[in-house]
Amino acid sequence: MFKEKKWSLTGASGAEYHFDILPKSQELPQSPGVFILAYTHPRGHVAGWAVNPLLVSHADNMRRALASEAELSRDRKFLWNSNLVLLESDASARETCVRDLHIQESKQA
Repeated sequence: MFKEKKWSLTGASGAEYHFDILPKSQELPQSPGVFILAYTHPRGHVAGWAVNPLLVSHADNMRRALASEAELSRDRKFLWNSNLVLLESDASARETCVRDLHIQESKQA
């Protein structure tokens, strides 16, 4: 299993977002925040770890939002093994984070 407990992602703006990493089997908090369904894995013997976001979203109640989230494609669902969580009560800050991460992801595609 992925051994890291925290992970930082950098958005297109250069802002860094610091997430807690939870196993897929652990329920998300019933709190407002940003959540990422991810594939986390070692990159090699000495290369460290990698986090590949499969879905980036935000909600006032992350647990409820995940339960109602549109299903991932079969391929992505197979890869999904962890959740990244960023607690954030400000809706505007959550939207900014998600938009920033989506823009960065589209630049890398």
